[in-house]
Amino acid sequence: MCLVQDIQFPAMFKVPDFQKYTGASCPKGHLTMYYRKMAAYVDNEKLLIHYFQESLSDAALNWYMQLDGGKIQTWKQLADAFLRRYKYNIDLIPYRSDLQSLSKKGDESFKTYAQRWR
Repeated sequence: MCLVQDIQFPAMFKVPDFQKYTGASCPKGHLTMYYRKMAAYVDNEKLLIHYFQESLSDAALNWYMQLDGGKIQTWKQLADAFLRRYKYNIDLIPYRSDLQSLSKKGDESFKTYAQRWR
C-alpha cells in the first residue's frame, strides 16, 4: 500500500502540522510549504515521499493513493507528478491586474459578467 518501503525514521521524528492541499489551489505553493516544513529531512527521500500524503486531503489524497509505487522512486518524480496533475490550477490563477481590469459591459448581464471572473 505504501509508495516506498524500508523508510528510515529519524530519532525523535514528529510529523509536522501541514496545511492540507485539496486540489483547488496552486500546487507550487503547496510543494514549497511542504518542503520547507520537511527541510530537516530533505536527505531522506523516502520520508519525504511517504509523509507527503499527510499534507493532502480530498481529491488530492485520492490521487496520491492511486499512484503506482513502481513509477515513483524519488521525491523529484513525486513532485513532478503532483505538478503535472494540478497544473491546471497554475494556469487558472489570474493576476490581480487582470481581475482589476475587468468591467461589466453595457449590454452584458450580471450573470455573464460574474462568470468571466471564474
